[in-house]
Amino acid sequence: MADSDRSNLSPSEFSTVQQQAHAAVQAHGLKLSVIIPVFNNGEHLRTRAFPSLVKSPHFQQMHILLIDDGSTYRQTQEAVTELASSHPNVTAFLHAPGGSGSASRPRNTGLQLSFTDYVGYLDPDDEIHGSGPWLLAQRLEETAAAQFAIGEELRITDEGSKQISQAKKYAPLLGEDGLHHIDATALRRIGFLPASIEATVYRTQWLKAQQLEQVPGAAGQDSLFFLQAMHAADTFLMVDQPVYTYYANVPGSMVNAIDAGYFRKALIREKAQVQWLQEAGLFEDFMEYRFEHFFVTWYLKKLKLVPKQQRRESAQLLREIAAVYVGSPPSRHSWGHPPAMAFFRSPGVPSEEGFELWTRPLRQKLHRAKHAAKNRAGRTLRK
Repeated sequence: MADSDRSNLSPSEFSTVQQQAHAAVQAHGLKLSVIIPVFNNGEHLRTRAFPSLVKSPHFQQMHILLIDDGSTYRQTQEAVTELASSHPNVTAFLHAPGGSGSASRPRNTGLQLSFTDYVGYLDPDDEIHGSGPWLLAQRLEETAAAQFAIGEELRITDEGSKQISQAKKYAPLLGEDGLHHIDATALRRIGFLPASIEATVYRTQWLKAQQLEQVPGAAGQDSLFFLQAMHAADTFLMVDQPVYTYYANVPGSMVNAIDAGYFRKALIREKAQVQWLQEAGLFEDFMEYRFEHFFVTWYLKKLKLVPKQQRRESAQLLREIAAVYVGSPPSRHSWGHPPAMAFFRSPGVPSEEGFELWTRPLRQKLHRAKHAAKNRAGRTLRK
């Protein structure tokens, strides 16, 4: 918004900001909202997310929603207000200082402030790639049957960059018409695998009508949100092009700053997820196709990254997470993956999947050793 004082409103004045956001959309003919949750990361906002949007030839047709979750850093507050002051297609809202503990609250606020035809999400430490979400919005414009569109992710790590393809993951849902169709078995058939909401653009009115909220104060809430939205939809489309760049090794981000606090926030999400799965009649499918695999490949791996002094508390929180699904004590559950058996001290016969996953590193190591030996033999013969 053009006036900086519009960004310094208290939560009680939220309706005023809603009216101003709606007026901005109408006045400037904006088509796509991009919600950016901000908390004490104004430097990333200024140097990464926002510049990537400005570079887009469609920037002036986007409504950028900068939602501050109560930053305590003055520099971040200034970044939000200054960017809103400088661009008529940027609206800012600042929650009272303190923060809610995750990106859920600002994302929920942003959706309430979205009045364009389409809406997407971007974190301050990531970037849109190329036309980014605008490309997805265009495809939705051309495809009336689809409620949302998913693009590809370009992931940056210390080892370099690689494109994360979604096509194989969602192939079971692909119809002859080139669209992906969702029925009661869809989440089971894709193994409850979510895509990044940063690679997704939704029809705004449809998404609002679902009355979905990301769980406040939780970790991993965006994955739950994605699954809930997919379950509510009947058709989506996919675009085989990167639409955003994810920087995987940002210090201090929730998925990289692993401590007991992370598992406390994960427990909040898991409780909400179990409630939703039960209400949706999906709990048994989730237990069969997703739960233990995710527990082993995500949570138990994350536990190894926890500072030693917090590991006992974190392990107890993991037991609480497991108990939400399998009852208490979780050691009585029949686990199928050897790492889970070891963690819960619950011996048993591994499942086929558990054994395959457990032995995969050894088989990969043997394969590499065999390949290296073959190369050495080839060099010897050439001599």
